[in-house]
Amino acid sequence: MKIGVPRYPKNPAFGALVLILFLTASIVHSQGVKTPFDPVPARERALLGKRLNTYTKSYRNEHWGTLYGLVSDANKKVRKRTFIYAMQNSYEMRRLLKFTPVRTESRAFGYDVYGCGEIPGRDETIAAVRAVWEHGNWFFTEWNYTDPWEPCSRLSDPAWKPQPRLRLDGPMQELVCYLGTCEL
Repeated sequence: MKIGVPRYPKNPAFGALVLILFLTASIVHSQGVKTPFDPVPARERALLGKRLNTYTKSYRNEHWGTLYGLVSDANKKVRKRTFIYAMQNSYEMRRLLKFTPVRTESRAFGYDVYGCGEIPGRDETIAAVRAVWEHGNWFFTEWNYTDPWEPCSRLSDPAWKPQPRLRLDGPMQELVCYLGTCEL
């Protein structure tokens, strides 16, 4: 039995062939991989992910001034001070602590990003955030979670739809009383 270093052809054409096969396999594989933001134009996906991450961190850390900079025009019909006051006085169930995007659906005025959300005092559940393109950037109208609670694993079923449909059109629930008639 001969032990030693295996020998590979020293022909440069062989190396080029191996490289071409590797690159082709990588490209074919990557074309079949879905991302959470598939319907979003490819050039805007990374920015959406980054802004969505900042949006979630702002909720989790209660950085209401930062959050104000991330909400859509539908939520900026109040001054920043009023927005911060409303957020400081909202109830605990309106805190989005974590959000992991899983899939996105295109809507007439933006995209509904569905994922796994964490809300204070509850297990993870399906949640969604409405993302809109305004002023050359991503902003968010609203977020919501399924009621009754649904496990995040349900998102793997392509036929799954929230029942009833989640309210994701702006303005944010915290601002409704500041923007118009508030019925309790």
